[in-house]
Amino acid sequence: MEATPLNTGIVFYSRSGHSERLASKLSHRLNGTLIRMSAPRYSFGVFGYMRAGYDSLRQNCVLEPQSFASLAKFDQVVICGPVWTSYPATPIRALLRTDVGFPQNVALFLTSSSHSPAQKAWAVAAQDLGRSFVATAMLGNSLEGTDKGQRLIDQFLDELGAIHHPKPTG
Repeated sequence: MEATPLNTGIVFYSRSGHSERLASKLSHRLNGTLIRMSAPRYSFGVFGYMRAGYDSLRQNCVLEPQSFASLAKFDQVVICGPVWTSYPATPIRALLRTDVGFPQNVALFLTSSSHSPAQKAWAVAAQDLGRSFVATAMLGNSLEGTDKGQRLIDQFLDELGAIHHPKPTG
């Protein structure tokens, strides 16, 4: 008997395109619905980049109005976004702090241009959400499009799939 595919929402914020490309790959592999987050305050070239870093350091996490009201209609949600100054990007953090209505299964896949510690970013995000994620991963931007990057994506999807299709114990 084949398992019924899960209704998956892939919510992403991307300033430079790395997280958007990752979200697109995950959406394709999971047959999920892509949901773009908007944060116009960070989209103005160097000034937007500087504001992003400043807000991240100050932990100023404001969610501008979005086009979605709830995510609870999905069986699972995967959130994708960048790491800024060792924290998930402020639009991601603001989303996790809202009452937007998440399903029970929420996973987090972050991208990073530097060697930010994944565990710190995941822990901060879990604190913002108020619970643990069912799966987590981080992909360095330099690994995008490489075999190692593909293995990280595959491992994340295996971890996510194991939640819904546990391996039999002997």
